[in-house]
Amino acid sequence: MEAEREHRILVVDDETGIVNAVRRELATPPLGRFRYVVEGYSDPQAALERAKEVDFEAVIVDYRMPQMTGLDFLKALYVIQPDCQRLVLSGQTDMEGLIKMINETHIYRFIPKPWSSYFLKSSLSQAVAFRTSSLANREMAKSLRLKGVDLPLDAINSMDQILVVDDDIAVAHAVARDLTRQGRLDEVFSAMRSDVIGHRAPELDATRISVQVTDSPKHALRMADEMTFSCVISDYLMPEMDGAQFLSEFSEKQPDSALIMLSGAASLDNIVFALDMAHIHNFIPKPWVDYELRAAVAQALTSRRLQLENRVLANMCRARNLDYVAD
Repeated sequence: MEAEREHRILVVDDETGIVNAVRRELATPPLGRFRYVVEGYSDPQAALERAKEVDFEAVIVDYRMPQMTGLDFLKALYVIQPDCQRLVLSGQTDMEGLIKMINETHIYRFIPKPWSSYFLKSSLSQAVAFRTSSLANREMAKSLRLKGVDLPLDAINSMDQILVVDDDIAVAHAVARDLTRQGRLDEVFSAMRSDVIGHRAPELDATRISVQVTDSPKHALRMADEMTFSCVISDYLMPEMDGAQFLSEFSEKQPDSALIMLSGAASLDNIVFALDMAHIHNFIPKPWVDYELRAAVAQALTSRRLQLENRVLANMCRARNLDYVAD
């Protein structure tokens, strides 16, 4: 049974006492859904060397370490183990570092020190469950693709609906315009990103998106009852409710939608809340750079579509009771 299997977790913090405290925490009742085998390191480079030998399902890493920042560690770990879920446990960070961890390494949660036992355990449990489900779907989808089974044509809408929510409707329309046109620097920026990540970065196809705008979060939530959105871009500071609360409520209605916060007023704590409660895919500061906005949306849509395609094919595999090819 899944609950009986032990899941391997990596903990990295330059303070050995923190590493040992997290290890004890994860072994202390209530244990929750999963049981963990925890490996802890105070040296991030040693942790990376170990990651070359053993697969970890999730990592819990500090942000400020003298040898290497949490951001640099997560970038290096992603090259070795891209499927390892990333959680940051830290008592201090900065706005720029947090935004980069969200946008560049797509951390699953940011857990402040001193941590809440419940939040630490529930965050890790959710991260492990997400990874387990995603990998199972990917392997079953791979099995059907190898058998020559294609995705049904009507399984996923070919047109991506994007919703932009900002209490300044002129700003919402400006975002919509930037999403539906290509700028002069897009090709240059795309080539630069491709060099960094090692493969061609996804690009936004204006012919396959439709953008809706509203200046009311409450209206946007009503729209979610009538239409499925692939991506939602929301401001933070709005009179009806803040963007983190709005995106959290929207994700309850449409959990598969990619969520992006676009704001010039959100504080570090606001962004952490949006990440932890709404699981935002990106944070983009205002004033935004048009090609960076398009790149973020393109990446979010590509990730979402791949997850959906794998899920549809996996469900087909389950329905046919087929064996799948495991790595």
